[in-house]
Amino acid sequence: MSRDTVKKNIEAAAETTQDQIETLRKQVEQILNDYVNPALLQAADRTEHAVANARKITDHEIENVSTRVQSRPIAAILISAVVGFLAGRFSK
Repeated sequence: MSRDTVKKNIEAAAETTQDQIETLRKQVEQILNDYVNPALLQAADRTEHAVANARKITDHEIENVSTRVQSRPIAAILISAVVGFLAGRFSK
């Protein structure tokens, strides 16, 4: 084999490889656009809804506790003292 023939074979192989890489890149992009991106968007949407629901529940519970403390302040102070005492005893 001459140098020219080897050079042509290498150039042809490089060109074929480059074409295959480009085809694979297009296929991967198509898969990402068709399947992965919509799935990620759906997961993000579900996560956003879950966070919003958790915030609503938290706000509601904070309001409930606040209302209970305002309606029975002495009981709230006694409960807080007992919880603090127990937490102190168990942390040793």
